[in-house]
This record gives sequence, C-alpha cells and structure tokens, in this order.
Amino acid sequence: MTVIYTGRNLTIEVDAVAYSAQTSSTTVNAQNSATVYQTLTGPKSIMDPTSWELQIVGFQDWDEASSFCDAMVAAATAGDPIPFELALSTGATVTGDIIPAFPPFGGAADSALEFDMTFTVDGTPTYTPGP
Repeated sequence: MTVIYTGRNLTIEVDAVAYSAQTSSTTVNAQNSATVYQTLTGPKSIMDPTSWELQIVGFQDWDEASSFCDAMVAAATAGDPIPFELALSTGATVTGDIIPAFPPFGGAADSALEFDMTFTVDGTPTYTPGP
C-alpha cells in the first residue's frame, strides 16, 4: 500500500534551529540539465553537473524569538555556508549546507508578510532513509 505524505510530515532545521512553525513549504530540488552535441554519427547527450537548491516559503518573523528572518540576515552578513536538515516523519532526512541569503522585508497591506526564498546548496545534499 502506498502512503501519501503531506508537507505536515516535514520538519526543517537551519543551523540547528527548528523553523517548521514559520514555514508553509520546504523542498530540496535538483537542477538537472544535459548538453546535446551533434557528432558525425548523430546527436550525443552529456549530463551536465547537477546543482541543488533548498526552497523555503514562510512567514516573516522579524524580532521574534528564534526568528528565521533575523537568523538569515546574520548568516548572510557572515557569508559562510550553514547546515540544514529537512526531515520526514518516517525518520528520512536530506541534509547539507546552504549559502545564506537576505530575506525580503515587508509586503502588501491586505496580506500576511511572507517570504519565498531559494538557497543554493553548497555541494550535494545527503539523503538518509528512515530506520
């Protein structure tokens, strides 16, 4: 039987701090591409190196205890990669390091203040299956 998971089965930690309460969506995405060369015997496809991204969508939480936005400003100012862990309730995880970025500040008068940030993963993330 297939089990259907939702985003509510995920937890996200960045730099060892849990941010699931502030986020509404989190995904790790592979950016795959190939280059096609025309040879005398026909086309030949070569896989390009895969790059990875961590996308986090959530709510701006400036000046709150354990603020994701404040932490990203500090990390982006320092400029060093920081660790992340995206975990499924089964115990499966994807871990790696991201290049921090500055979050947006502000938004529309009639909406919750949100952010949608895509971080470059430094290297290749590690998938660990659940127990």
